[in-house]
Amino acid sequence: MNVSYQLWFAVRYVHVASVALLAGGAAVLCASCVAPRTRGAADAVLVAALPYEWLFWSLAGVTVLTGVSNLGVKGDGLMGPATVWGKALTTKLSAALVLMALSLLRTDFVIRCSALRHADLPSRARAVLGWMYGVTVAILLSALWIGLG
Repeated sequence: MNVSYQLWFAVRYVHVASVALLAGGAAVLCASCVAPRTRGAADAVLVAALPYEWLFWSLAGVTVLTGVSNLGVKGDGLMGPATVWGKALTTKLSAALVLMALSLLRTDFVIRCSALRHADLPSRARAVLGWMYGVTVAILLSALWIGLG
């Protein structure tokens, strides 16, 4: 199978760019959870979190597709889990599965918080969201770092 370098680079670029957008959005939301609130204003965290969750799941799909495509390019050259590269890939895929499970919980929590009748999130809910987005950033950046090695 002869894949051009330009196509491979474009797919890899989309893969890394989508992870960067996911991590950047989660970092901004994590920071906004710890920022002081403006009294009387609608909670900015929920205003930003709902569209981010839609974007997250769309870009997560793109990331999975481009990641599988990157593995497909290797074809028979894909090393087994007993090698150093194979262990790194296993770790990265495990981190991706943990991220998906955490993200399901996070999305459910955001949806439930948005259903609250009052405009401001309780402090505990803001703290939980801050931790969830912080863990999301940590997992995304660690998986990206493993992929660069």
